[in-house]
Amino acid sequence: MKKVLSIVAVALTVALVFTSCKKEKTMTELLTIEKGWVMSAATTTPYWTLNDNSQITNLFEGYVYDCEKDDIIKFKEDGHEYLNPGADVCEGEASQESSIGAWKLYEEEKRLDMQIPFFYDTEVENVAIVELTEEMLKVNYTWTLTEDPSKGVPGTYTFTITYVPSKK
Repeated sequence: MKKVLSIVAVALTVALVFTSCKKEKTMTELLTIEKGWVMSAATTTPYWTLNDNSQITNLFEGYVYDCEKDDIIKFKEDGHEYLNPGADVCEGEASQESSIGAWKLYEEEKRLDMQIPFFYDTEVENVAIVELTEEMLKVNYTWTLTEDPSKGVPGTYTFTITYVPSKK
């Protein structure tokens, strides 16, 4: 009887271990969530000089337009990055979801080629993935600005952009 109870106890323990194991998602699965990502923060180090010569580090509150704050970006399995403008559509922006470029994930290097919508160009940037979970996508992009007074003060800038899953 003790032998039967021991076997049953071992079987239950093994069953519990296997049923409680949760398969970890790959970086691609985390990145390509169906609802997409919404920017929740954007900062720069060092400060960014605006056209009025004021200096900011919090780009989300001083540089990103309000109409961009509800934009949803989606990394779809077809290899394209899409932008859905949300309810508050910026002037000159497509009113429906549209492709803004190709994306590519380099899992080993924890890097991502993506188009950063509020950079106001069509360039695909190679960003470092700081954090990628079901709750957050955080990337760093380092950019060196050479002498061009129309774009800001020359120097090397690190932009940190944080996205959270869209609630839509």
